[in-house]
Amino acid sequence: MPRLPDGRYRFDSLEELPPVAVSLGSTAWNRTGDWRSREPVFADQRPPCTHGCPTEQDIVDQLRLCAQGRIREAGELLLSANPFPATTGRVCPHPCTASCNRGQMDGVVDIPGVEAAIGDELISDGFVPARRPRVGGRVAVVGAGPAGMTAAHYLALAGLEVVLYDRDERPGGLLRTGIPPYRLPRRALDAEIDRALRCVEFVGQRALGRDLQLGTLKQEHDAVLVAVGRHAPRPLGLEGEGSGGVHDGLGLLAELHRGQPAPAGKRVVVIGGGNTAMDCARSLLRAGRSVGVFYRRDRASMPAFVDEVEEALEEGVKIEEWVLPEALLLEGGKVRAIRFVRARPGAPDSSGRPRPEPIPSSGFVVEADLVVVAAGEVLDAGPFEKSLLTGGFVAADATLETRMPGVWASGDCLGGGGTVAEAIAQGRRTAAAIARKLGVAGPEPDLLAARGAGADVIGFDRIRPHYFAAVPAVPRSKIDVQSRLGGGEVRVALAHAQASAAAVRCLSCGTCTGCDNCFQFCPDQAVVRDAPGRYRADVARCKGCGICVTECPRGACVLHDLGENG
Repeated sequence: MPRLPDGRYRFDSLEELPPVAVSLGSTAWNRTGDWRSREPVFADQRPPCTHGCPTEQDIVDQLRLCAQGRIREAGELLLSANPFPATTGRVCPHPCTASCNRGQMDGVVDIPGVEAAIGDELISDGFVPARRPRVGGRVAVVGAGPAGMTAAHYLALAGLEVVLYDRDERPGGLLRTGIPPYRLPRRALDAEIDRALRCVEFVGQRALGRDLQLGTLKQEHDAVLVAVGRHAPRPLGLEGEGSGGVHDGLGLLAELHRGQPAPAGKRVVVIGGGNTAMDCARSLLRAGRSVGVFYRRDRASMPAFVDEVEEALEEGVKIEEWVLPEALLLEGGKVRAIRFVRARPGAPDSSGRPRPEPIPSSGFVVEADLVVVAAGEVLDAGPFEKSLLTGGFVAADATLETRMPGVWASGDCLGGGGTVAEAIAQGRRTAAAIARKLGVAGPEPDLLAARGAGADVIGFDRIRPHYFAAVPAVPRSKIDVQSRLGGGEVRVALAHAQASAAAVRCLSCGTCTGCDNCFQFCPDQAVVRDAPGRYRADVARCKGCGICVTECPRGACVLHDLGENG
């Protein structure tokens, strides 16, 4: 009968339980429920992982199925929210893990590792989701990035005829041209794109404003979706940015993707602190260049994913903090150096981060024969009428329909966080809105509401750790620095068995697993078990003591206040 740190005792067998009073007669006459001012509600709540996931994936159920070895079923469930799990498992920043309650016990669940493993298994298995019969209706989607491809995929599954246009020869958008293969292997990307667009007509090398006009597309289709992303580089505003040796980050990555050699120059300066800056730096390092990243704030303020920054440092990229570019120094029309000035943190800007203020007389010169500007991207507003824009982005209502009736927008052209997962979520939401407008059954726009999830996000205070055995995290090995600089994926993907072992660690926060604690611990036998995992309160007997809520290991039972009158 060990005593727990919080003063309670744990009984490991019935023999250890102390004597309790038991009535030998019926107590059915005693309506203890008349005393209650609170009532338990047995309903699944919101796991913090799913609450933090932009795509609203049912992470708990995915992990449960994976833990049982039912990876195919886990994959089918995952695809209902996200057509690209092998991709997002590798490139998403995964806010789901940041809030994982297991992290306060013995380490977070490797949700991205399991997601990527499920995605890889679906690819190996050749699984293809079923499509509804054709229902009529023709939709044009402009932009074959994650938002556009997601919308096209779900609209096609709904039975609509979908034509997907893109300025590039192949679909993928920045997934293909902006994320290097060492982060996202092309075998995985190509396979997921092929599956997602199996029932979609793709037309490449068609750019909005050049080959396509919104007015014409509206006339030829029942609905139009614009998902063109943000591709125009944000300039530094320095004289000479168009000179030889100065490249924009996304343009450089696209050139490398197309198989072109890295630009000439051994001493590389990358200006910026986002993922594009890190990807440029690491790609050029793999091409044998000496690379330094210069950022206007400190490392903690970098928009780049933390693991990207850490891996770049491991590989030999140098990072200079609190520096501002002041001038490009040219010679014969080519860059030879760049002058910086050191900065210090000033008052917070609109993002809440300290605004960098130049320090007088702190200038210094860095020699460079290749400068990469990766200070962010903006929307190319050229193809859009001014009436369709607000603050440099396409304006849309709650259904993501623009100010031009019959034209919707999705993804980075609307602004927002700019992650792949957010683009996928918007693509699904837009597909749902278009399908609803055309009178067909589309994807579910709000997956949390569709699952009946309650409003409570289950934090660690609602978890009962003493009910869970310690299970060490499944280590995911990382390829050593020298090997990864030679090419190939940076992180080793989880195998099938490893993914199942990682999934077993999930606490199933806010989700009933039918453990029967509520049923067993109720002193008034007021918990009715209608079926395994389905419970309700007998209101004639329940006096609202809350023991069922206290003893629920994972917060799947909530106590509601009934007010003064019960």
